[in-house]
Amino acid sequence: MFIRRLVSVLISCCMLSGCSAVPVAEEMEIRKIPVAKGLASHPVNGGRCLISDGKYQYIAFYDGDHQMTVGKRKLGETEWEFAKLPERVGWDTHNRVILFQDRKGHLHITGNMHCAGLRYYRTRAGANIHTFEAIHKWSGDYENRVTYPSVLKLGDGSIYILYRHGGSGNGMRILVHYDEESQQWTKAVPALTNGRDRNPTCNAYPFGVVAEDSAGKIPKSGILEDKKGAWHIAWCWRETPDVITNFDICYAKSLDRGRTWKGWDGRDSELPITPENAYVVEDIEQKSGLINGGTLVVDNKGRPHIGYTRFDENGHNQIYIATPVGAKWKIIQLTDWKHRFYFHGRGTIPQYPPVPRLSVTTGQKILVTYGNIYAKPKKGQLILTREQLLSMRPGQYPIQKAQATHSAIPHIRAVNQGLLPRGSIHYMQQETDPPNRDRKPENPREPTMIYVVEVMNKE
Repeated sequence: MFIRRLVSVLISCCMLSGCSAVPVAEEMEIRKIPVAKGLASHPVNGGRCLISDGKYQYIAFYDGDHQMTVGKRKLGETEWEFAKLPERVGWDTHNRVILFQDRKGHLHITGNMHCAGLRYYRTRAGANIHTFEAIHKWSGDYENRVTYPSVLKLGDGSIYILYRHGGSGNGMRILVHYDEESQQWTKAVPALTNGRDRNPTCNAYPFGVVAEDSAGKIPKSGILEDKKGAWHIAWCWRETPDVITNFDICYAKSLDRGRTWKGWDGRDSELPITPENAYVVEDIEQKSGLINGGTLVVDNKGRPHIGYTRFDENGHNQIYIATPVGAKWKIIQLTDWKHRFYFHGRGTIPQYPPVPRLSVTTGQKILVTYGNIYAKPKKGQLILTREQLLSMRPGQYPIQKAQATHSAIPHIRAVNQGLLPRGSIHYMQQETDPPNRDRKPENPREPTMIYVVEVMNKE
């Protein structure tokens, strides 16, 4: 409840500079703590790059000179210590830094890769950021063209990484597991997804996943573990590097930590999963306005909900949710818009259609939020019970102005993962220019300050 009460005050408080504490009402406090100036010509800083272990907080980013940097501070204090790694990013927005910590306390970093050789560092001495060592190896197989590493940290602390080997339109998804005792990575399966059986083209783009009751969290693409330990993944396929060749919504579930997978109907999925043998939720043709980047959530009964955007039969952008009813899936159109935003091309596109972000509220309602300059409102939300969702007509429920917590703080790039003081949430904030299709801008923006914004409940 404390997070919801913050919405109306976050914007004004987060415009303050320095790190002085600002009381808000009687039960909450916000601090904005400077970190360092970072690369701002494109939004390459952010994602899974802000973590804490209950005593210290760690942040990874590219500094104003494009160099990979790690910061560390004691929680409650404002002074940072920094370590520089021998990595310099160019203009590619795909090359974000991924930072995580294992159960032995060692820090891991991977990033600065887009169809490039694996770059991976681990600390030799626990959480000492000055002891990062270049390892550049996981299992040693399929690591010369790596993109999109996504960390799956299970409830018991076990660590997996899902990543793409190959390129857009021609790649496979590899799942590896880390063993803290041996400090070795092994492949969980030879490959989770691959291109077509006969012609090795296309690749899977997993959708963003958001755990239940995760208000304020930013989705990350990959695998979702539900409360019973089952794994869920949803994705679309892409035929070529051009985003207009996205097609089909697919789903798979694993009950044994990724070793075997099934469709929702219980049918075993042959590995690697391909367009020919995948469990298809909705058959969508290419050039249909489908963009990779939807969201997968699972409610407390283990039922998945997949949110995505595509054109309707009239060619207008609409938001959809797919969810199973019994053994079959129901496709629900939420919106009834009359506009059409067409997108195409390769690289990180500067503008997106209204991609929905889903989450499950504490009351087991489905919260849908989006942001799009052509929609009304430009930042909107719907909160629906499952019964309302299953019976609704397109546009039946008015869209409200979005009240999602993270959307109330400008320029949020990451939400803290890990242990924090009770009743608090931390954000990484940085103002940057938008993507430029992974090319150098004509007039690159000067570096801007990175902040950690602390929101603390004082009750």
